[in-house]
Amino acid sequence: MGVDDGAFAPHIRSGQHTILVAVLFRDLSLHTIRVGRIEVDGTDATSVLLSMIRNLRFDVVMLSGISFGGFNLINLSKLARALGKPVIAVSGKKPENVAVEKALRSHFNDWKDRMKIVRAAGRIHSIKPLAAEPALYFEVKGCSAVFAKDVIRSYAIISRLPEPIRVAGILARGLSRLPFARVRLP
Repeated sequence: MGVDDGAFAPHIRSGQHTILVAVLFRDLSLHTIRVGRIEVDGTDATSVLLSMIRNLRFDVVMLSGISFGGFNLINLSKLARALGKPVIAVSGKKPENVAVEKALRSHFNDWKDRMKIVRAAGRIHSIKPLAAEPALYFEVKGCSAVFAKDVIRSYAIISRLPEPIRVAGILARGLSRLPFARVRLP
């Protein structure tokens, strides 16, 4: 399962929503697509994702980081516990938790709660799935870092980004640019 979010207007965050796209792969074939709606800078990303994928059968969830729709954070531990499955948050750039804390402090009254989610994501690991491309960074819950590296490598086919995340990102960006009336969201 790969998950990414759609686009949103970066300077108009109050009351704005964006989409969350989850794609289920069977081996290297796209099997199922689920679309949800999250509040930009809200606190509903974990619960929305859980409701989108709870009844699907899969082995691992791979997220495009832990932050969706601005600073709407996915709680990796809560997600892994609720699903009983490993959760791997993959990033193209090394997460800068000091900069994240500074941004959270300056924009959110609940910054301490949000920062707890960031810290609880755990140790940041790195992997270079393709020799000719830069490293990826990841945090993991529900499995070992070695297992997570194997999963990332096995799905890094076209680029260093695992296919389920890459495809979820393409779909999320494309769908979020459609006029809202044409996209039916829960």
